[in-house]
Amino acid sequence: MGDNFMVVEDIFDIIEKLDDMFRSQDYKGWDLYDALISPIFKSGSIFDKSILKYFWTQVNKRGPINLRPLMGVPKSYNPKGLSLILRGYCQLYNITQNLKYLEYSKEIFGKLLNIKSESKYYCWGNNFPYQSRSKFYNAYSPNAITTSFVVQSLIDFYQIIQDPDILSIISSVGEYYTDELLYQDKYNNVLFKYYKSDKYVTYNSNAKVSESLVRISSLVNNPDYKELARNNYNYLLSKQNEDGSWFYNDSPSGKWVDNFHTGYVLVALKNIKEGLEIPNGENEITLGLSYHLKNHYTKDWLPKYYNNSLYPIDTHCFAQAIITFIEFGKYEVASSLLDNAIKLMYNKKKGFFIYSIRKYYTVKTNLLRWCNAYMFYAMCLYLRKIF
Repeated sequence: MGDNFMVVEDIFDIIEKLDDMFRSQDYKGWDLYDALISPIFKSGSIFDKSILKYFWTQVNKRGPINLRPLMGVPKSYNPKGLSLILRGYCQLYNITQNLKYLEYSKEIFGKLLNIKSESKYYCWGNNFPYQSRSKFYNAYSPNAITTSFVVQSLIDFYQIIQDPDILSIISSVGEYYTDELLYQDKYNNVLFKYYKSDKYVTYNSNAKVSESLVRISSLVNNPDYKELARNNYNYLLSKQNEDGSWFYNDSPSGKWVDNFHTGYVLVALKNIKEGLEIPNGENEITLGLSYHLKNHYTKDWLPKYYNNSLYPIDTHCFAQAIITFIEFGKYEVASSLLDNAIKLMYNKKKGFFIYSIRKYYTVKTNLLRWCNAYMFYAMCLYLRKIF
């Protein structure tokens, strides 16, 4: 028991250092994909070309040197990052009953409202423009994943303070899902788009939307949400591969399997099944968890980024892995992962988690959404579960 308390004290110390950093920066930070915030890429400039924007986004993401200050990329508010910090504060309040965490939560809540996407609904998108190989998305374009992370944090906060204004916002998110993202295929499967303009089915974002709808339905008393989630749950089970994995999406280029998106799917399916008391799916979820354990971790509990590749060793994977195994009650695995994350990724001198260890170099950039907000929530959740 003494050793466990020492571990708890160490975790609290890291949590407090992260919190000090968040508040000293007014909860702003850099992001893995924020390259195009740079004024160099403003509309109409000579660099405003798809191939250049994609290239620079990848350089900004993978390079060993943080070029953001040189390129004029400011630290800014990211909705998912803020929501993860808010969820962490809610966990800390539930552990300690310290009112300061409610005050911090109220501050985060206000910032989230200020950066909602332009829509008649409450919804959120990334705070940066993003260029993929084939598509460009403007900053704050609303999407399923960012909105799902935010609404989960709002539900956590609402369950503590019971503010009807927050409930109204949560209800609006449900309407965003059903009015903007919902559609059915020719087999009458319920599906949700990642972005409103998307053509392909992204499995992890569908899982996150349905997981959120289950929680929303219990608060706003809308049984239709439960039926939509149930239908989508069964669709996702049908898309599981024989080995237990799920591809990223159903596009020709989306047939790859990675660590943290698999965690998204597994945790969401578990929560949908339990929230709706669905009898089927146990075998599929068990098979998926078994696949995840066997293919996404080394014997020493390092998270592999892909099923067939260890590198990059990424703080994002550590954070989601800790959350995944806490949710499945595998606390020893979560503890081993947390111990490795602190040993390998935590910069004790500077008080933050670095981005990634690659095969030939390390990227030591301090990223808010991708790394530190995620680890903050993972550690807070860990403490809540062991108390």
